[in-house]
Amino acid sequence: MKRMLLAVLADGMYSGRFSDYINHHKNMLIDLVTFTSINSAEEYLKNGSADILLVSGDMACEAGKLKNIKKIIILSDGSYTGAQEYPVIFKYQPAAHILKEIFAQVAEDDTIQGMPVIHTSKQAELIVVFSPYGGSGASTYARNLCAGMAGSNNVLYINLEIFDSFAEFESSTDNHEYICGMSEVVYYIKQKKDKLAFKLGSVIKRHKDGYNYILPVEDYRDLYSISPEDMECFTDVLASGMMYDKVVFDAGYVHGSLLKLLQVCDVLILPEASGQIQENKQHSFERLLIRNGMDNVVQNIQYIEMKGRWDAN
Repeated sequence: MKRMLLAVLADGMYSGRFSDYINHHKNMLIDLVTFTSINSAEEYLKNGSADILLVSGDMACEAGKLKNIKKIIILSDGSYTGAQEYPVIFKYQPAAHILKEIFAQVAEDDTIQGMPVIHTSKQAELIVVFSPYGGSGASTYARNLCAGMAGSNNVLYINLEIFDSFAEFESSTDNHEYICGMSEVVYYIKQKKDKLAFKLGSVIKRHKDGYNYILPVEDYRDLYSISPEDMECFTDVLASGMMYDKVVFDAGYVHGSLLKLLQVCDVLILPEASGQIQENKQHSFERLLIRNGMDNVVQNIQYIEMKGRWDAN
């Protein structure tokens, strides 16, 4: 069930652009209804309700009198000095950033109902890139794979490595953003499953190569705290509760949760072994899967030549 978002935006041009963005991106989390006056919103609410009212600062006093609304968010040009009880979002920023801030507000507000995890209607293809040995170029391959698919697909990259090899390439990344990446997602998987989709919407970032991504965990122990059941919840939300065509997991750890991920994924990509030692480690990994009753996963592994061809320039 989507959350209802009402937006009262007196500026018709701004309202039109904001609505166009929401509608163009076919958001699965919210339904947007826009108005140009408080009176028209009030009339609409006589026969219904809304989870969120997004309103400009000069209308805040009137908006506070409306009924059947769970949360009011002020869309400000930077000059709003009114009631501190309402969260404020800066108006003149990309619509995508506004939407992320709205998702963050919904995720934290216990008065707004979440969304149940759907275990059917899978739509996204789940791809795992994993290497049983280091130095194979698997992480670079995973990122280039995302960039290559992004032209014709809506792609999400998720780094599941115990030590980050991704965010250092993002010059805008600071230490605070790590906390708002997979570490915070793990908390929501465990504590607030019904709000997970909204939390994901608030932490997902956009890469310059056209795909979206979530920053890695801040502490490797967060990865090992994920249970197989947690992983199943996570993949269910990604596959059926978000608008992605492809989700690529760059996996760099071994745990029961990883085995669950390999069971539910559509494609498992491993590097081709180079030399006897790498072949031995590859066979050891395959035996691990077989011991866990995952013979079908072994049969469906795609072995790819990675090193050299996929190294970063």
